[in-house]
Amino acid sequence: MKCNYTTLIAVLIFCSFFNIPKLTAQAKKQEILSKITAHRLESKEKDSSYINLINALSRELRYSNYDSVKILSTEALDLSRKINYKQGQAKALLTASFSEIIACKDSKKTLDHIDQAIVLSTKIKADSTLISAYNIKAIYKTYVNDYEGAYEQYQNALLLCENNKHPLEETKLYSNLATLFSVLGDNDESIKIYIKALAITDRLEDKFWVGVVKSNLGFLYNKTHQFDKAITFLDESIQIFTEVDRKEWLAYAYLTKANILLNINETKEALRYLDLSKGLQKNLIDEKLKQDLLLGYTKYHQQINELEKSEQLAKEGYLSSIENQNQILIANFSEILYQLYKEKENQKEALFYLEKFKNITDSTALQSKQNALALLNAKTNFQKQQNDLKLENQRTIKQQKTYIIFSLFIVFLVILIAYYGYRNNNTITNLNHQLEEKTITLEKSEKTLKYANETQEKLFSIISHDLKSPINALKNLLLLIKNGDIEPKDFLNFVPKLYSDVDAMSFTLNNLLTWSKSQMNGFVNKPISFQIHEKVNSSIQLLQENANQKKITIINDVPTSAQIYCDVNQFNLIVRNLVTNGIKFTPTGGEIKIHASEKEQFWEISCKDNGVGITPEILKKLFKPDSALQSTYGTNREKGTGLGLLLCKEMVENNGGKIFVKSTNNEGSTFYFTIPKNPIDNN
Repeated sequence: MKCNYTTLIAVLIFCSFFNIPKLTAQAKKQEILSKITAHRLESKEKDSSYINLINALSRELRYSNYDSVKILSTEALDLSRKINYKQGQAKALLTASFSEIIACKDSKKTLDHIDQAIVLSTKIKADSTLISAYNIKAIYKTYVNDYEGAYEQYQNALLLCENNKHPLEETKLYSNLATLFSVLGDNDESIKIYIKALAITDRLEDKFWVGVVKSNLGFLYNKTHQFDKAITFLDESIQIFTEVDRKEWLAYAYLTKANILLNINETKEALRYLDLSKGLQKNLIDEKLKQDLLLGYTKYHQQINELEKSEQLAKEGYLSSIENQNQILIANFSEILYQLYKEKENQKEALFYLEKFKNITDSTALQSKQNALALLNAKTNFQKQQNDLKLENQRTIKQQKTYIIFSLFIVFLVILIAYYGYRNNNTITNLNHQLEEKTITLEKSEKTLKYANETQEKLFSIISHDLKSPINALKNLLLLIKNGDIEPKDFLNFVPKLYSDVDAMSFTLNNLLTWSKSQMNGFVNKPISFQIHEKVNSSIQLLQENANQKKITIINDVPTSAQIYCDVNQFNLIVRNLVTNGIKFTPTGGEIKIHASEKEQFWEISCKDNGVGITPEILKKLFKPDSALQSTYGTNREKGTGLGLLLCKEMVENNGGKIFVKSTNNEGSTFYFTIPKNPIDNN
């Protein structure tokens, strides 16, 4: 990372990214250290609260001790990974990255660590940490002169603040965005944004950020030669930083006040504030602030005609600025050296430094124009993206409304058919014919529309083919009772068959709704770690009645130690579908065994039956979308949609696993599927 500083970078890096404590800095450090010691005595190093304390101490040291921050962040990151504490990982990565930026360390992994923190914060929906990550990424982009990228990151963060639930983060973001405009030379726009940030501080209990914004406004008013306003804001910020014991900010405010006093030729008072800033900077790691202090002393000695001392300091600052590649400070020191050598009538040296000054200022002016153009381009592109996103959202909402209306229409139509079928057999027959005709028409229309409504077609077809028959059977039976063809006492003989049909319809509807939702919106995963044995037992209990009717034994042979990382509801549905299929295709008196084998990174779970098996022709079609509409009768003429296996495949793959089957005709089938033991590392 190349530290190519600009005039306001000192302001930018101070806009830190986590909440500033209400206690004084030293008191806060002592409090954290005491808690860390207590946790270590109780051997609680792997607890999330201990990790939070390590991250908090690291944040307290980020301005003063880079090496300690690196050690603490590494410890917090390692412990967080061991217990899968994603927010702890994100905060450790951000603190380390922020400290690297401040200390100007050449780390090529800084941006990668920030991006990792963004991914982690997005996964756990930690908006506050995600806002901080965008903020730090913008600061990094500014350091490497990618102003367009910095603007985009600030806008991403501000979008998350639109709900007004993060006033502190919003204040920081506006402060940094204002700094970005000032870096690009638009001081008027920068002042406007800082005033907006100052208004937001009214919602904060912490006075520290009021001081931050006011000190930065003082800096800008000094640049625009509004010295009275500059002094007013600086004095107010100095009072606040003194109260909250923020030495790094107090050093910055003292230095800014000294520069204002030098601009209005109050040299004696300026020296006092330079000395105050110098005393506070001894324990800080901000090299840019120290170079600015050296520039202040150089100007002071020049103003009081101590030209030899001014020349000595200017040469020292010039060489250190070249070493750090700080073009702005090189120009400032070159201008002073030019003036000093011109005063001494040393034309050769004067011309040398004048040429340096002119080259840098001309280059800076050109770069400022290019940067301003880049920022304008960034603003235009960002606005276009937002407009495109709004249009896309509107189209999506409109499409979803169409799907909902169409689905409601289909459901209403099915209910209407069932109702009139109960009243009149001839009417239901006619309506069924109409429904079939509309199905054919719908299928033809969908082909011409390039399968735009494929999900609705499958939904409609399954309802029509696989729910109509049980409904008709129930209707006909009730009609026979109504007409007196069957006595009420004889009706009890049909109850087991009715219960079986209704249970089959219920399971089919459950699969159908789950599949339809996945096709329209995708599966929403909520994976957790849990033991397989217990969940398999629960599924067996739900299906025990169906198994008892065919005298089928279901054995749970899963080790009690087996633990996976998966969505619980989807896992239960996978097991229920596979066991239901086993019951359906296993003859009376058969056996179904559920087993799990541990592999290196996953568990392989199997559901084995000794049923009729699967023919090679049908085996080729399993798990394919077209098979979802094909029905196969079980050993007791049980009806199915074929949708269960398609659902199983989608849910297994959605949780990072694979599913396959081995079967021998007339000997039985074994379905295998794998589920990871731990979360899959996307990095």
